[in-house]
Amino acid sequence: MLRPLLLLLLAFALSSCILLVEEDEPRRPVQPVTPVTPVQPSIVTPGPGSFTYRCSGGTLVVNYLDSNNLRLFYDGAFQSLSLVRRSPTLLFSGGAYTWEWTGSRGTLTVRGQVVLSNCAL
Repeated sequence: MLRPLLLLLLAFALSSCILLVEEDEPRRPVQPVTPVTPVQPSIVTPGPGSFTYRCSGGTLVVNYLDSNNLRLFYDGAFQSLSLVRRSPTLLFSGGAYTWEWTGSRGTLTVRGQVVLSNCAL
């Protein structure tokens, strides 16, 4: 019987406590934070050089001549492609052939049909 009464008195005493804190300096108003727009990393063309991609559907060797041109061997001949778009993916095209590179995966399309996909180094 004494224990519940003691707990009740303790709870009452603690609820009436007030903590006073002195501030050395007056508080400054908080300035609004300007939102930061994340920068999308630019996709860098591999190369120059020759890279072998392993794809769903086979293997593809791409020879990057410079940042705007490449050659690949497909359909029994070398195909020359030029950069036509840089964002959001690199898109190289030449005639019926298109090579799309996301920075980690690539896709080869011939005459509008995907022939090699999920290509990775």
